[in-house]
Amino acid sequence: MRVYRVAGPHEVEQTYPCATEGGHFWAEGLPLSRAWFAENLGRHVEGLHAVDEAGRVVGHIYWAPSERALVPYRLEEGAAFLYCEWVQRSFRGRGCMRLLFESFVEGLRATGCKGILVDGTAIEGYMHRRHFEKRGFRPLGEGLPMYLPLSQEKVRVEPLTPRIPTERTAPLDVLIIGSRFCPVGAATVLYLRRAAQEYPGQMVLREVPAGRESLEAYGVADGIFLNGRTCFFAPTPEAQVRETIRREIEQG
Repeated sequence: MRVYRVAGPHEVEQTYPCATEGGHFWAEGLPLSRAWFAENLGRHVEGLHAVDEAGRVVGHIYWAPSERALVPYRLEEGAAFLYCEWVQRSFRGRGCMRLLFESFVEGLRATGCKGILVDGTAIEGYMHRRHFEKRGFRPLGEGLPMYLPLSQEKVRVEPLTPRIPTERTAPLDVLIIGSRFCPVGAATVLYLRRAAQEYPGQMVLREVPAGRESLEAYGVADGIFLNGRTCFFAPTPEAQVRETIRREIEQG
């Protein structure tokens, strides 16, 4: 097992081992996510890959410097924000994530990084905060990310205020902000695009690319909003997406 840094377009085609291990319906979003990664590598995203003896990518850590991270916070410069990490199920328990994370930390220390921020979740198997607590991450406060100090004990973090407008020109107004970084969100984007074609006049679909401008305008870096409400955060099958859309339109 070895770890390398994602450095160019030719390596982007091996990104997201989470979606290539088989058994995930949301792997349909993989091409959309890889296109986003290629567009933003070195700007809003960086990556480490773990490869097995055959050269297959079986794990990843994706992150960005705090000053360029697409997250719903104002962050002190000089830190790193960990977006996501994954090791394929058949390689768990072999020290792959430990090797990935140690390489990640070593590389950051070499640059004088202040520390690592991450949004731990309460969803089992989906960036659960417990995995980060075991490594020494601690919450910075209510509504704030977790933090692991490297060269600085604390960093400044200010949450942004969400400002999600609705344009009720139809019973259902769908606003997509970003949602292409992760194949889970990208798959839902594809489901929504298909559904919009089936409900002309009843469903309006607007897509805004993730970036500094959208952060300033909406106060969020990523998300899918139905009539101004957050929806489809976790993996959601297409049938469930369609049922939600149908119900929203009926309730209009």
